[in-house]
Amino acid sequence: MITIYKNKGDFTSRNFPNIICVDVNDVYFNSITSQLIDDRARAIISEIDGAVLEEKYKIRSKFNDTLLDIDKLSTGCKTALNVLYNPHVLVNIKECGDNALEVIFGMEDGSIYSDYPMIPFDFEEVKVVDYKGEQIISNYDELKEWWEDEK
Repeated sequence: MITIYKNKGDFTSRNFPNIICVDVNDVYFNSITSQLIDDRARAIISEIDGAVLEEKYKIRSKFNDTLLDIDKLSTGCKTALNVLYNPHVLVNIKECGDNALEVIFGMEDGSIYSDYPMIPFDFEEVKVVDYKGEQIISNYDELKEWWEDEK
């Protein structure tokens, strides 16, 4: 299940001091994650962007069936792929739309954060971590309340 942190400090204080925090998902995807792409990316690329992964660095656009470089994926799709392929990295989700958030919140592993609530209406359960510790939340209203709770 995905783990949500309110901010980077809650993550780095619980993990190694040299942990990677990704704030610019486009750059991280283009330079790191794109090299890791395999068949696991197909479903995510299709669900979020409606594109088809044709080969490791090429996608077929849903708009005009054009073959494009993989760096043309949306930022939300790149963010989801960053979470999938880099579960040891803390990924900022602030640039994601609802379709990407739904995919990310359904992942089996990964760590995400945002300074403000980014919650899809449809999710099973997530682990949340803050200065008080960890808990499992499976309700939209509870998660929104947790996220808006001031330290």
